[in-house]
Amino acid sequence: MTATEFVGRLRQRTPALSNTRETAYSVLFGDRLGLTVFLATVVLFGLLWRTAFLITDSYTLANGLYSLSNGQLAMTEAVYSPGLETPGANSYGGQRFARNYGVIVLSLPLVFVLDLLTAIVELRIALVALWSLALLALVLQCGRYTDGDWVLYGGSVAVLGLFGLNVALAQPLDAGRTHLYALQLTHLLIAAFTPVVFYRLLSRMHTRRLGLLNAVVLTAGTPLAFWATVPKRHAVTGTVVVCIAYCLYRSRRPADGAVITQRQTFRALAYALVGLYAWVHAPEALLLCVTLALVDIPTAPDNSPRTLARIGIVFALSLLPFIVTNIAITGSPVKPPRLISRGGSLGGNTASGTGGSGGGGGNSGSSGSSGLLTPLAPLLGTLESGMRPLLLLGGELVSGIKTLQQQPADVYHAFVRSGSAGGALDNTGEESVNLSLLESAPVLIAMLGAVPVLRRLRLPSSIADRTLSADRVTDAFAITAFVGVVLLYASRLPLHAQVTVRYLFPLYPLGVYLLVRLPAVRRSLTDHWRMFLWTVAGTVLIGGQVAVVFVALTVNGIGEAFQLHALLALGSAVPLGIWALSGRSRGFAGQIGAVLLGATTGVATVFLLLTTIEYYALGDAHLLPIMRALGELLALY
Repeated sequence: MTATEFVGRLRQRTPALSNTRETAYSVLFGDRLGLTVFLATVVLFGLLWRTAFLITDSYTLANGLYSLSNGQLAMTEAVYSPGLETPGANSYGGQRFARNYGVIVLSLPLVFVLDLLTAIVELRIALVALWSLALLALVLQCGRYTDGDWVLYGGSVAVLGLFGLNVALAQPLDAGRTHLYALQLTHLLIAAFTPVVFYRLLSRMHTRRLGLLNAVVLTAGTPLAFWATVPKRHAVTGTVVVCIAYCLYRSRRPADGAVITQRQTFRALAYALVGLYAWVHAPEALLLCVTLALVDIPTAPDNSPRTLARIGIVFALSLLPFIVTNIAITGSPVKPPRLISRGGSLGGNTASGTGGSGGGGGNSGSSGSSGLLTPLAPLLGTLESGMRPLLLLGGELVSGIKTLQQQPADVYHAFVRSGSAGGALDNTGEESVNLSLLESAPVLIAMLGAVPVLRRLRLPSSIADRTLSADRVTDAFAITAFVGVVLLYASRLPLHAQVTVRYLFPLYPLGVYLLVRLPAVRRSLTDHWRMFLWTVAGTVLIGGQVAVVFVALTVNGIGEAFQLHALLALGSAVPLGIWALSGRSRGFAGQIGAVLLGATTGVATVFLLLTTIEYYALGDAHLLPIMRALGELLALY
């Protein structure tokens, strides 16, 4: 009896379990191929996991999680840093508080799980075993798509061998850092759903193959894997943006009968995601909320008071964790921890100025007018508090527009070329290691393919033609969110310690979505998908070795290494941009496009691997001992 026959018979004997499993697949991953994407992503992120702090802001989250695990909302002890005066910590009422409490609370159960594992077995061995199980599950899933059992048996033997090698090379892992590991694991799992939801969205729009190919582009061609295990909001933001786009698409699918309820559910879920994300990063959540409302409400098939009331109730309920946390810390439901200091996002503390103004008005001669407004004072105060975030957001967007007009050089350095920026050194006087958006993900240059599309675009001739389909509504959201993120952060860039302009991280999934929506890119990937995958593999396996040799022989320092990768990225982006501008994808032109898309994706992957293994090894802190050993062997400079 083969393994496939055994699994088939086992499924026949347990139909209830099989039905439950299929339902879980459908809800979480869409289908088994979505599960395969998730497992492959988890395995990749585990390979690149470094059990150390990359960004100093992460100290604040780790200390916040430590305090919360001990029943304290305020940070009481600096376990993971010399003091509590770390970036991201905010002072209020004589105490210091963390930020991003949404991910801190989500990480809390993992702290207890890791503590339990530590009591049973050495922590590194336990984490290596979990990674090996994920790899084994991936092998089993891949075995389902082959005719023979060689993938199942051969892959299982390979997984067992890798587990034994990791155990043989293992060194003790600091069990006192379980709060850091819990945060990293939380971000890893959230980030792993970004390509899954991306695959589900595009497979519904087009085909499963195209969805899978673009999940590869997103995972391998952008810095997603680099930030997946870093306790920062960036990977979470990418997942939330893709999930909102997916829910918006599902809310516009043609439906009748009972399926209409499902469409309304997805529409409300899009707003619920925004509300929950406010618990992580309120300014970006506000931007996403405005963007979603601007696209959703004018294009919705049903804006009846009853429907809008349901959405409002769901949105309000999703904001409860955010509101409760704010009240517990600041006493204000709309003032998150990051706004209690003057250096917080979207402005500083303006409450005192407002109160002073009100006091002055009370002493003026307009006592009659003040008396008339006294009964409305609570309502006016609530309206003012609710409008202040929108006014601050509007001010930030206006500042972004002014920056685009008045400081084009800064915009150029943030989005195109970073190496010639005036600030070659960061704030610590060390070499700058910041890449621009295009240098980090050269495949995004294919968005230039929108130029020939817009040139051939015809305006609708009737009211019926102006009705947006589910695809067009999702496109509108992606474009609006893309522009909104650019304007929100344009006035702050370029900054030091960005590595891959992490503040603009939502632009990576949004950009990949927008480029795959272009007919030329979509047709090239569909017709020449094998050539695309072989080009990615060749660029990584062969081009990666060439890059390693070149860095070892010619590069002196991490700054020069980053600029080498920047030039490689731009060098591969230029021909792809020319091809995208041509708008041609049939015959030989389509083959060229597939090769160029694969090359730019592979160049980004090479940078990702070398950055994780060598440039930012963080004291050989890789979770998997085999990756630590590989990093020790390279020692490029």
